[in-house]
Amino acid sequence: MQGYVLGAGALLVWALALYVASRAPTRRAPMLAALAMLCLAAYLCGEALGALAPDLGTWSSWLRRTWLATSVALPAWLVLTLALAADEGPEPWAANVRRVLVTVALFAIGLGVVFGMIGTLTTLVQDWNAPVTLPIGDGTPGTRHNPAGPLLPAFQIFAVVCLGWAAVNLVLLWRSSPAGSPLRARFAWLSASAVLFLLGGGWIVIGSGVYLMVGLPGQALLIAGMVILGWNMARYGALLAGEQVLSDFLAFAATTLAISAIYGAILLTLPADYGWVERALPLLLVIMTTHVLVDTRGHLLDRVLYAPLLSTLRGQLRELGNRVVRQPDELSALADVRESVDQILRQRSAPGKPVIESTTESGTELRVLVEGALRHLNDLPSLSQHPLLAELPASEEMAGTPLERAARLRHELDQAIERLRPPGARPSPGTSALGGWLHYLVLKEAYADGRPNKQVMQRYALSEGTFHRARRRAIDAVAVDLGQRAAAVRPSRSSGATRSMV
Repeated sequence: MQGYVLGAGALLVWALALYVASRAPTRRAPMLAALAMLCLAAYLCGEALGALAPDLGTWSSWLRRTWLATSVALPAWLVLTLALAADEGPEPWAANVRRVLVTVALFAIGLGVVFGMIGTLTTLVQDWNAPVTLPIGDGTPGTRHNPAGPLLPAFQIFAVVCLGWAAVNLVLLWRSSPAGSPLRARFAWLSASAVLFLLGGGWIVIGSGVYLMVGLPGQALLIAGMVILGWNMARYGALLAGEQVLSDFLAFAATTLAISAIYGAILLTLPADYGWVERALPLLLVIMTTHVLVDTRGHLLDRVLYAPLLSTLRGQLRELGNRVVRQPDELSALADVRESVDQILRQRSAPGKPVIESTTESGTELRVLVEGALRHLNDLPSLSQHPLLAELPASEEMAGTPLERAARLRHELDQAIERLRPPGARPSPGTSALGGWLHYLVLKEAYADGRPNKQVMQRYALSEGTFHRARRRAIDAVAVDLGQRAAAVRPSRSSGATRSMV
């Protein structure tokens, strides 16, 4: 039973690591989290196959093969918490961490690799060549155990330092985050995972390694901690990008479960002996990885199969398809699609040639265009080619260069945001009772001031749901305001032109 529990845990943690890595491949913290999770999954895979092994030699062999993953997981977890402290911690702590982050990361991971290589290639950490089975009180065979090597105490100290330091970092981040903010919730859960890692690692390192206790309780704590880590790092990455992950995560989970079930059913047709079990679990991990790589890194194969332009377009549209399902609402998804397609077409069109001429007057179309223009409010080159210029007569008919027309469009958008501003003094950051200022502040700080979404949420203790609802309603109001003003201008200009002809 222990082997099957650990095997299921290895598959679960491996799948979570693939999800976190595939959704934020360019961000430091999610990639460090994925590294730690992949290493732990490899460790659990070795423990599972060792628990199912028919003899001591095979059991010890699998633990030895996955020892390097165990040694690297510990410093990877520590470096992850330091990276979060550097990105999200209060000053001057964050500045101090940034100064030493690279040095500490290289030293910690390097030391972990050294312990891993020594432990794998020699018997200085554990004596893999002399495994024993410790009897229970009545003489019944009990837990399996490898005798300690001379370097095992040093490794145990290294493990406890990594786990304890990481736990302190996360608790400090949690305590220093603004109350009620999404980051505080994320760090609270990550602190819980750190406590589970500390308890689970302590059980394995001290309880199992020193007092020769069964390691399953500690391993179960590690699995629980990794599940919390994976989900919250996915939420953290989505928070940075202004996205939501629940639907995307459920779709990924369903796909991964289906893949595991299909290939697992095929493997069940093989002879029921340890030989096929020994191959089946690593093979399932490889299959899961290849499916994720084909889905997220298929452009490498596209370069071989398609012409350069077609492979590039296919990759851009694949990325858009993966990103659009993580938008907080349907209109934001439409705006993302519109902006991305416009950008692709602008890149492929001749300079100075209009790409899209907007002819529809529907409220949804204008709403999508307004949100897209707000995303480029401080990017005049992009605004100079934006389709919203054709929807606003003041910008469309104004003489001047494209950049001058873009400046006029930015002015119109700025003025529309300012019309959301209520009378009175503007609330200072840290104030949670915003009242009528909520919609103005969300648009002003997120678009005009260019602050990241998570920073706006932190400054005013807004939850993700409150922020996205306020942003959506504020953009709706701005779109209606601009549309009504444009409609009022067009008839007046048409009547003026008629009078001049008469």
